[in-house]
This record gives sequence, C-alpha cells and structure tokens, in this order.
Amino acid sequence: MSNAAHPGSLPVPALVLAADHRARGVITIEDYRTYTAALSAALAHCDGILASAQPLGDLSRDGSIGAHHRTYLSVNRTGLAGSAFELDDRLVASVHRAAEEGWTGVKHMTRIDRTDPLTAGALELLGQVLEEARTCGIEALVEPVVWRDGAMATGVDDVVYAAVVAHDLGAPLLKVPVPDAEAGSARTDAVARVVASVGVPVLFLGGPRRSEDGGGDPLERVLVEAEDVMAGGGAGMAIGRALYQEPRPDEAARRMAEVVHGSATGGAGSGSGSGSGR
Repeated sequence: MSNAAHPGSLPVPALVLAADHRARGVITIEDYRTYTAALSAALAHCDGILASAQPLGDLSRDGSIGAHHRTYLSVNRTGLAGSAFELDDRLVASVHRAAEEGWTGVKHMTRIDRTDPLTAGALELLGQVLEEARTCGIEALVEPVVWRDGAMATGVDDVVYAAVVAHDLGAPLLKVPVPDAEAGSARTDAVARVVASVGVPVLFLGGPRRSEDGGGDPLERVLVEAEDVMAGGGAGMAIGRALYQEPRPDEAARRMAEVVHGSATGGAGSGSGSGSGR
C-alpha cells in the first residue's frame, strides 16, 4: 500500500522493534541498563519502535531514537502474562499522552476470546483508541490476536479472523502472528491469505527467542520465517525478543533488516518517510 495514500503512516516495508514485554511481566532482560543498551543497539537498524512509556522515553532522551524512526507508545498493558486477569487488558497510557509527547503513534493489543465476555469490552476499548488516534492525528498500530485456553492461537484461520475484526473496526496498521504452517510455500501462502483479507499493511510478530525443536540457531529460524513473510506480501516485521536477546543485537537487527528490505544494506531509513522520533 502506498504511503502517499495514508499521510503520516509507517513507510513499508519496515522493521519495527517491539519493546513492551517487560511492562506485562515478561522480564526478558532483568538489568535495565543492559536491556536499554540492547534496544539501542538493535534500533540502529530498525525503522521504528513500539514500547511502553519508560523505555521509550529513556531511548529518546539518550539519542537512540532518531528523526527517521516511527515511535509507538504501548497503551494497554494490564493483562500481565500468566495472571488470572490476562484477558482484561486496560489502558495504562493515553492516546493524548502519545500525541502530547510527540510519538508518531500508539500500539494497542486486543485479545479476542469468543468464550469470554471480557472480549466485548476489549473490542469497545479498541474502537475508542482508534477514534482518539484519528482525532489526535497519530497512527494506531493494532495487534489483534485470537486468545484460546490462555494462549495466542496462531492457526491461519485464527490469524485471519482477528485481523479482519480489527481491520473492519478501522485499524490502519496491523501486527499479527506468523501463521502456524510449514516453512516455505505453505507458510508463504498462509501469510498471503492473511494479507489479502485486509486492506492495510500487515506486520508480523517474531515471538520469543527460540529454536526449532530445541536445536539450531534461533536467529536463523526467525530470519527464515521473515523470508516467508516478505514473500507472502507482509509489510514487514515487528519483532523484539528474537533480536534484542541475541548476543549481538545490532548484528541480529542488521540481518533482519536485510531480509525485510530485500537488500544487502537494509536498516533504518531504507524506506523513505517523514515520521519523527519525538
């Protein structure tokens, strides 16, 4: 989709660094200075970042976020991982705050559990956030997921379902799981089906740092996954742990940027755009 059709939107293809896990109790790197140093290293090769309030502000203040970076304040994080109230994901920051602080957008997660009445309120909240983002003139990056038995469902039918619901409510930019399909043409076809179900750019998330079947290089696994995403028409990757938990976050992000941007150079700024960091 042309960026010209959506002034102020994320130029794609894009690599967005995801850094809002700790705020919902997923303590990926415990030492805060080590954590922000890893984020800063990875950011050098990314086109944007989605993060909770404290790390986003600190990365801006220390100069890690540049004028070319798109910035998304993560606004709902009360659904702590593994808690009895994980589905009850309320606002911890406002769209108004994001606009006032100069971020280019907000990131909002919506879990859809068709067996839990809390989902109705979650969808209502999504609608409110989308309206406020339009009023404030900033972008909303929405992560809609089907939630089943306390976990994210990644079958292609589930990914399509959540994407369609959020899209038709007005989400201008989506972040969804990579569909669970065999690597190669099957996964590429599954990604293409998700992309075809909506009319806006779709980023695909990377998930935790892990290897296939407990072996192999976890970075190679996610790079191959990203290749299938891009071949299927994905707008890019919104990925965090699989990059910043690597021993060399800068090198991991550089290699991912090459896949996303389809060149040997890759990196932040490969896609042109006017978004400012703050």
